[in-house]
Amino acid sequence: MSSESQGRGSRFERQMSPAEALMWNIEKDPWLNPSGGSLSIIDGDVDGEVFERWLRAAVAALPRLRERVMPGIGRYERPTWAADPEFDFRYHYRHVVLAGDRSERGLLDYVALAMQEPYDRTRPLWQVTLIGGLDGDRSALLMKLHHSIADGYGMARMQERFMVRDPDTPVPDEVDLDALVAETCAAEERERGRSGWSKRAVDVVATPPKIGRAVMARASLAAADPGIWLDTAESAQKYGRMVASQVQQGQDDGAGNAGSPLWTGRSRHRHLEILRVPLGDVKRAAKALDASVNDVFMTGLINGAVAHHEARGRPAEAFNTSFVVSTRTDSAEGGNSFTPVRVQVPAGPMSVEDRVRAVQERVGQQRSKVYGGGMMGGLAGVVNLLPTSLTTSTARAQAASIDFATTNVRSTSKQLYIGGHEMTGIFAPGPVAGSAMIVAVISYLDTMHLAMTIDPAAITEPAALREDVERAYEELLAEA
Repeated sequence: MSSESQGRGSRFERQMSPAEALMWNIEKDPWLNPSGGSLSIIDGDVDGEVFERWLRAAVAALPRLRERVMPGIGRYERPTWAADPEFDFRYHYRHVVLAGDRSERGLLDYVALAMQEPYDRTRPLWQVTLIGGLDGDRSALLMKLHHSIADGYGMARMQERFMVRDPDTPVPDEVDLDALVAETCAAEERERGRSGWSKRAVDVVATPPKIGRAVMARASLAAADPGIWLDTAESAQKYGRMVASQVQQGQDDGAGNAGSPLWTGRSRHRHLEILRVPLGDVKRAAKALDASVNDVFMTGLINGAVAHHEARGRPAEAFNTSFVVSTRTDSAEGGNSFTPVRVQVPAGPMSVEDRVRAVQERVGQQRSKVYGGGMMGGLAGVVNLLPTSLTTSTARAQAASIDFATTNVRSTSKQLYIGGHEMTGIFAPGPVAGSAMIVAVISYLDTMHLAMTIDPAAITEPAALREDVERAYEELLAEA
């Protein structure tokens, strides 16, 4: 890719990976929208023109933010990225002031609505909104990014372009993005003129034989190990879960299909709740329980869900959940290196220590089955050859069994500044993708920030669930 961001390391390849192409394809179904984002809370009223200078510099340094998706030829060629000759910075950057409810609840409702809006698939797949006028003389910054551009880690690295550690860092120089876009488009046109269509046509023609060779190789291995065919069949059966970002490596843990008896509805609508948990207390609890911070995060969330069901007279035997394993081996900006892993956790009455042990055991078993790029890398190429309608319908059906997904996003203990003002908190609204809810946690400074992105057709009392989860963490931390 371009050398513009090589100093920081970039993961912006010209052609989408199979997993990225899959996320691009399933986004045609709004239920399976794979987009994520970040919501930063800022102490003070950020100057829109000052922040615009920061964002323009980031767009200049990150070519992907000026590129649109170019579909492949048929289903045998993955989409590629190319400079958008009609790139319009003003379309992607908005500066708004909340009207009406300027409380945190009003902000979350605005963000939930913004995250539901589909992308214009003919433009670069991102949007940044600076939101002013919040109670307490505060601002917020919402960055919405299509998952085909970056996973949580890659997005965090990209945001470092305008989230800085020194409030006195000089504002970047003005950037002529129109001239940069024109120059990039001209360079790509010259490159196309040199390579022509011949190489692209050869690649498309060569793709089916490549797939055929892979199948033959698989068949030859089956002679030595017939179980490979069973593994392949199992993977094919579960590809829908993978498409919806809720899959596992290998088989379920044998607990059956039990799940929430309450959270059965599904829709394209979204509701956002947030929660703050003291990180120091979580670390002390983790140490006392001989567990990790992520174990405590999962345990508190499960206990809250258990209490929510019991209070309504509908206890669950187990919850079907998923977590994300990063397969990244670098610290680059952008790109995707992750695989979602499905795991079933018990929901019956248990002590805190027993719940933590159950989480450790179940999560550890499933994590140990992840290798290489996981199913997102290994199976996505085959799934992309199937009709999109088949992929999305199967994904919907499989994702409907997921009660909640979880993800732990890259964090920092350093104070960050946006436009010269302190960033006091950061949350990560995530892709529900057909499940009832996704809970993303970012540990920033001395606080764990939980974003609960909820399908309100599934969880009809989202505020009550947040209160139950908050109470569960308080009880867990006090007992531990």
